[in-house]
Amino acid sequence: MKLQHLFCSAVVLFTLTSCFVGPGYGRPIRPVIGPPIMVPYGARPYYHGGVNYYEHRGVWYRPHPNGNGHYIVPRPF
Repeated sequence: MKLQHLFCSAVVLFTLTSCFVGPGYGRPIRPVIGPPIMVPYGARPYYHGGVNYYEHRGVWYRPHPNGNGHYIVPRPF
């Protein structure tokens, strides 16, 4: 019984810390710019802060700095 209680406590503690504490907590998260990708067909365009964004199924895209394609970013607003 003690072992089961200890195991459940460890699972709860791990779950809570992974939900609330992590890299970027309390700081702005800067996107990692990877290789350019193509925006999926059917993505909706949005204009925010002087930049054309696209959104498709909850994923946001912004033009890649090299001018070829886009990269994935957090929601801009």
